[in-house]
Amino acid sequence: MSSISEFRLPNLFLPGAAKSGTSSIHELLDAHPEINMSTNKEPHFLASKKLEEYSTEEINAYQGLFNFKKQFKYHGESSTGYFYFQNFKANLKTHFKTEPKFIFILRNPIDRTYSHFTYVKSLGSEDADLRAAVLENHQQNPEPEDMLPEHIIKNYHQYSLYGKWLEKFYIEFDPKNIKLLLFEDFKEHPLETLNECFRFLNLSEMNEIPLLHSNKTVQTKYPKTFRKLRILTLNKNRFTDIVKHFFPKKFRRKYKKRISEVFLIATKTNKTFPKLNENDRKWLYDLYKEDIAKLKTLTGLSFSKWKDFD
Repeated sequence: MSSISEFRLPNLFLPGAAKSGTSSIHELLDAHPEINMSTNKEPHFLASKKLEEYSTEEINAYQGLFNFKKQFKYHGESSTGYFYFQNFKANLKTHFKTEPKFIFILRNPIDRTYSHFTYVKSLGSEDADLRAAVLENHQQNPEPEDMLPEHIIKNYHQYSLYGKWLEKFYIEFDPKNIKLLLFEDFKEHPLETLNECFRFLNLSEMNEIPLLHSNKTVQTKYPKTFRKLRILTLNKNRFTDIVKHFFPKKFRRKYKKRISEVFLIATKTNKTFPKLNENDRKWLYDLYKEDIAKLKTLTGLSFSKWKDFD
C-alpha cells in the first residue's frame, strides 16, 4: 500500500465524450507550452480502483505518463471512461486537495452513437446490426469491468446520455471548473474552440492550429484478425510472458499498442461505412430526446448545432 499524498496527480481532465474529438483536443492542448498531457491518452487509472489500493509501482507507472520534472501549469489526461465510472469522481473527492479542471467535448448523440458503433465494427468487435447493438445493454451503467479483452467498451447508448452523466459532475464539482465544447464547433472553427479552452484555463491563446496526427476510424481487410491481435498484445498470456524476457518493461509499454497500429496501417482499405439512414436516425432521436432536454436545462445552452434536437 502507498501514501497518495507522496505522489503528484494531474489537474486537468478531458472525460469525454468518446468519438467526439477528444484525441484531437488532447493533442492540441499538449502543444501549449504550459500544458503537459499524458503520453498514453486514456490510462483510465483513476477509475479502475480506489487510489489507496494501488501499489507504489503502479502509481509510479501512472506518473511516468507525465513530465512532472518540468514546471507546467497543467498536467492532464483524457480517459473517456471518467465521464461514466463512479470510481473517478470518488477518487477525486477523496484525494484531490484542489479541484481539477474538466473539459468535455460533446457531439450530437445520434452521430456519436453511430461513430462509436462503426468504430467498434471496424475493430472486428461488433457483429450485430445498429439497433440490436445499441439495445444490448442500453440500461446498464458502464463500469470498468465491462472492458472487453481488446480494451474497448460497447455501451453505445449510455455513452451518449450527456445530461444524465454531466449532472453528476455539476453536483459533485464547482461548475466554474467545468468547460463544455461542441464537436461541431471544433470542426468548423478549430482555433477559436481551442482558444476557448485556453481562456478557461487562464492561459495565453494560440495564433494557429498545430498539425494534428490523431487517427481516424478506418476499416481493415481482416477485422477479426485485428481483434485477435489486440487481445494478444494488450493482455497477459503466453506470448507476453515470453516477450517480457527479451524486452524491458518501458519498451513493452510503448510498443504493445503500436503493433496493432502497424497491422491496421498495412491492411487498411479505402472503404467507408454507409451514412446513417433516416429511419435509424429518427429511432436514435427518440432514445435521446429526453436526455437532451435534461442537458439543455442543466447547462442553459441551446445546442442549436444539433439540428435533430433544435
